[in-house]
Amino acid sequence: MTADRIRVWLGVALLGLVMLGSFWVYEVMRRQSEDALSSTKDRSEPDYYVEHFNFVRLSHSQKTNYRVTGDKLIHFPKEDEFEIIQPRIVGIDQEKMPMTMSAERAIVKQKVQEKSQSKPEDQIHLVDKVIFERMGKDGRSNIRLQTSFLVLYPDSEKMRTDKEVKMNTNYSEITATGMRADNAQQKIELLSKVHMVMEKSPLQQEKKPASPTKKKA
Repeated sequence: MTADRIRVWLGVALLGLVMLGSFWVYEVMRRQSEDALSSTKDRSEPDYYVEHFNFVRLSHSQKTNYRVTGDKLIHFPKEDEFEIIQPRIVGIDQEKMPMTMSAERAIVKQKVQEKSQSKPEDQIHLVDKVIFERMGKDGRSNIRLQTSFLVLYPDSEKMRTDKEVKMNTNYSEITATGMRADNAQQKIELLSKVHMVMEKSPLQQEKKPASPTKKKA
């Protein structure tokens, strides 16, 4: 075999190796891309769930225990969030009467930082048929609030909503749009379109004047 033919065959062999290497790189990149898409898709699906769960957590004030129960708890790894079906939250303060909250479902978001200067904290987003009740000393509800959406901050013991709210107390009915509440400070702020109807308490109800007695002549 002459030197020219050897050089030609070496060139063909090298070209074949280059093409084979390019094909291999393409296959590796294609498979990595498919794996990444598949992994992203998988992460958007729940990775586990728990039925009929019950857990307790303590607020930062170390005073309020929150007992959270529900029919089903579902974890979504991509967002690292929990969805609760038929949630019920009971807040038991060592110095105050207990409060209860319920809804059709809830989304638990962990360590959310809403503002750049604020401290990250957990949030519980209650959705659809949200009911909040605080019991009085007689064991009956003295505050009942209804809305379609409510965010609970269990660490700081605060709540907020920008939706319409309806609040009933023992002697009043109040409707408004938007609310902020601080359970630790026992404060509620209604933001706009506030309408209140007051009822008289038993102590405020006027007594009927006694009918005059007739004296016999």
